[in-house]
Amino acid sequence: MPRVRILVCASEAPIAPLNGSRLTLRELVVRLAPRHEVTVLALRRTGQQGPPPPGVELVEIEHPDPTPREAWTSRLLALARREPVEVRRLAAAFAEALPPLLAHRVFDVAHVMLGPLAGIAPHLRGLPAVIAPLDAWHLNVRAEAQGAHGAELVWRRAQERAVRRYEATAFRPFRRVILVTEQDAAEVARLDPALRVTAIPNGVDADYLAPPPEAGRDGPRVVFTGALEAPSNQQAAVRLVRRILPRLRARLPGAAVEIVGRSPGPAVRALAAEQGVRVVADVPDLRPWLWQAPVYACPMDSGTGIKNKLLEAMAAGAAAVASPLACRGLEVRDGEHLLVARDDERFAGALADVLEDRARAARLGAAARAYVRRRHDWDAVARAYQAVYEDILR
Repeated sequence: MPRVRILVCASEAPIAPLNGSRLTLRELVVRLAPRHEVTVLALRRTGQQGPPPPGVELVEIEHPDPTPREAWTSRLLALARREPVEVRRLAAAFAEALPPLLAHRVFDVAHVMLGPLAGIAPHLRGLPAVIAPLDAWHLNVRAEAQGAHGAELVWRRAQERAVRRYEATAFRPFRRVILVTEQDAAEVARLDPALRVTAIPNGVDADYLAPPPEAGRDGPRVVFTGALEAPSNQQAAVRLVRRILPRLRARLPGAAVEIVGRSPGPAVRALAAEQGVRVVADVPDLRPWLWQAPVYACPMDSGTGIKNKLLEAMAAGAAAVASPLACRGLEVRDGEHLLVARDDERFAGALADVLEDRARAARLGAAARAYVRRRHDWDAVARAYQAVYEDILR
C-alpha cells in the first residue's frame, strides 16, 4: 500500500496511563507509523503524561474535567436533548481544533476513535473517514445500568436509548464502522442496516507479555485484573469474591483471590475485608501478577468487545477460566486454550481443577499463549486497518 497521510482523532491521547482504548490506539499507530504519516489529534485527559509513540505526531487538545456543577448541568441538558452526555462537549473541542489543522495540512484519510466522537464528522471537511467505536456502545451503557437504583437507574436507561439513536444516525457519514467482534458489529448493524460495519479484533503485544523463565505460579491463588472503575469489572470482581470464592474454598480451603488493577471504587475495596481476598490498586506493571498467577479468572457477566485483560493473561502464559461472555470475539476452544464455565458452581470447580493439576495448568497456559501469538498479533491488526483505508480511498 502506498504511503498514506492519516489523521487520527481520538477522545484520549495514546500516552500513559494506558487503559484499553489508549493501549489499542497506541499499539495501532506504532505499527502504522513506519509505513505511513500518522498525526494524532487527541484530548489529553487529567493525569496523562509522557511522550507520543515513536514516529507519531501528537497534537493535543486541552480537556479539563468538568466541575461537579458542570457535570450535573451536562446530564440535565443531555436528558432534555435526548442525546448521550458529553458528545456536544467533545465535538466542540474538535470543532475548534480541526479547522486550523486542516487549513494548513493535507491528509488522505481520517480515523475517528471512539463512538462519542462521531459528532465531529461535519468538521472533517469531506475527508474520507472511518470510525472505530470498537464496542457496541449502547450495550456498555446497558451494563452500567445493572446494579443502579432510583434516579441513577432512570438516567442510565435514558442514556441507553439516547446512545442507540446516536449510533444509528451519527455513524452514517463514515465510510466504515469498525468493531472488535462480529457480535458487536451485528449489534450496531441492527441499529441501521445501511451502516458499513467491519470487525477487526484487538491485538496483544505477546513479546512484551512473555513470562520470564523464572516465573513461578505457586499456591492456590486466583488472579483477576482490570480497570476496576469500569462497572463490568466491578461486577466481575464482586461475583468472583462473593459467589465463586466460597464454593472454591469449600473444595480448597486455602484458596485466595487477588484483585489487581487501576482505580478500585468502594465496592471493590470492600472486598478486601473478605477472608483470603487481597485488593491491589494502581500497580505500575501488571505483568508480574500475570506471570505468577496459578490461574486467571475472568467471570464477566456484562460488557462488550474483546476482553483485553483475558488476552493479556493468556499472552502471559496463565491458565484461565472464563465465562462465555468473556470469550466473545475469541476463537478459543474450551479445554484446549482455557476453561469456559457458565455458572458459579462450575466456575469454582474449573478453578479448583486447574489449581489441583499443575501439569494441566501448564498445558493450558502454553496453548493460550500460542493462540494469542497466532490470532491476535498487532501487525496483523494494523494490516487489517490498512486494508480498510485502501478500500475507502479507492
